Amino acid sequence: MKNNRWMEDLYLYRIKPAPPKLDDFQEYIALYFSEQDEKYLDWFLHHYEPRLNTIIMQTVQEYAMPGHFADLKQAYLFGIWKALQKYEPSAGVPFLVYKEHYVKNEVDEYIRTMRKGASMGSVDEYRTLKKAMALFAKYGYKFDEETVTQIAAEIGKSSKVTKEIIRCGIDSTHYTDFYRRYADEEGESTAEDVTRDDTSNPERLFFKQWQTDAVFDAYENLDYRERSMVADHLGFCPECYGIYELGKDEAGKSVKLLRKGKAYIDLAAEHTLSSPDTAFRIVNGAYEKMLIELAIDGYIHIVELRRKKKTKTTIIYEYCADHNNDWGEIHYTPGDDNYEVTRYVYADKKGGFFFAAAGDWIVRQSEKEKFPQTVIIPVTKI
Repeated sequence: MKNNRWMEDLYLYRIKPAPPKLDDFQEYIALYFSEQDEKYLDWFLHHYEPRLNTIIMQTVQEYAMPGHFADLKQAYLFGIWKALQKYEPSAGVPFLVYKEHYVKNEVDEYIRTMRKGASMGSVDEYRTLKKAMALFAKYGYKFDEETVTQIAAEIGKSSKVTKEIIRCGIDSTHYTDFYRRYADEEGESTAEDVTRDDTSNPERLFFKQWQTDAVFDAYENLDYRERSMVADHLGFCPECYGIYELGKDEAGKSVKLLRKGKAYIDLAAEHTLSSPDTAFRIVNGAYEKMLIELAIDGYIHIVELRRKKKTKTTIIYEYCADHNNDWGEIHYTPGDDNYEVTRYVYADKKGGFFFAAAGDWIVRQSEKEKFPQTVIIPVTKI
């Protein structure tokens, strides 16, 4: 019998039968405090788990920690528990926002103790390292005496110790991102600033160039009209890929001007198309061709979705990883925060988490009440 432990890790807090679904996560927390009953926390975790799975999946991929999914999930839960000990509902701050400081600390602590690279003896040392690397990025990755002295003054360390901290941080840039903002206005985890010293990382620069060349190769494989319309829409030259063009200033002198992307209505007029919708379909069809080619060649990962059923009570999509024709299936009830994977693709059984990208997209579409027949989602950023 095949090992399905990875599937069990996705449903650690699932309750059967499913508990009542409230309109907002904050309602579970309010009931937890007002009734002093643990069941409301269990209800919260049951309905929050799909979102939690996505957060942890992103962390696993971001820090390259396969095999740590369940442990990171437990660390996140411990952060939630710590947040509950300090939370005051009367303060008016949504719990999803309030908890982020605590879950961040617990996830950071787990990564600090489990990762190789810079070995930090304590959470305080790790935070000092993160602050130093944030300042190192802020000051343009300069390692001269003046910059080091300035960073040292801000972190409260000597220049000698600060140099060692920065060297330690640079050695660990293969492993971790040092400066991030974890909570946005809606309480969701987001990454705002990444302070890696990519300029001193030849392997990373080579990989970026490798990806860039692949993108341009995929672009060149489009037909002439597709290339022309994509270039016009994004605002670059279809021949040299330049983003500037010659123009005239107010005095009539020749100057370089930034090319402006053209709206679909302008593309339709210039290419004698029937409507802006036609221009939109051509341009986005070209994007999808490029994404598929890049995925087949192994430069990025994508998820393809095709709608199988749509009623007022049920949405069914099939999903496929990297255009390999192995289709899984996801069921969704409009308005729910959860979805059900009824058939996983082989890549997911190997820990790919393609189902999470597909399922989250379907849930988000519910807010727009739009479920297109087909769509391609890039999982890896280009």
